[in-house]
Amino acid sequence: MKWRLWHGRVDHAIRDLERLLAKLQGSRQVSEFSIARLHSLGVQLLTYIRSNRGAIVDYGKRYRAGLRVATTLAESAVNSLVGKRMVKKQQMRWSLHGANMLMQVRTAEANSELRDRLRAPFRQPEANVSPIFKPKPPLLRAA
Repeated sequence: MKWRLWHGRVDHAIRDLERLLAKLQGSRQVSEFSIARLHSLGVQLLTYIRSNRGAIVDYGKRYRAGLRVATTLAESAVNSLVGKRMVKKQQMRWSLHGANMLMQVRTAEANSELRDRLRAPFRQPEANVSPIFKPKPPLLRAA
């Protein structure tokens, strides 16, 4: 599974994971709790892969081309931009939705895409995006 995802073989990874989940469904070998937990995690992984199918990169191809494959820079940016504000002991915390919106803006800025994105028409969130990241209507409406 890991190899298939690393090399951008998303459809094969989905197929293999579906087969594994079908086998786990009928299995009673170890203990019901461990099988149920593994099945639950597998379903979550399958949902994630399906939802992010278009964004999964062929890292093997990038590596062979001499391009960067590490996420160190992104993780560092998240820690410095959002991490400090999201800790529980802070007086003011961002909501998950606000943090996601900020990261989209910061990512667009880092990729030199912010100006073009601000000029583009507003897009509605995709249907398969978690509800915590969907914009909520304002509490007050202008009269």
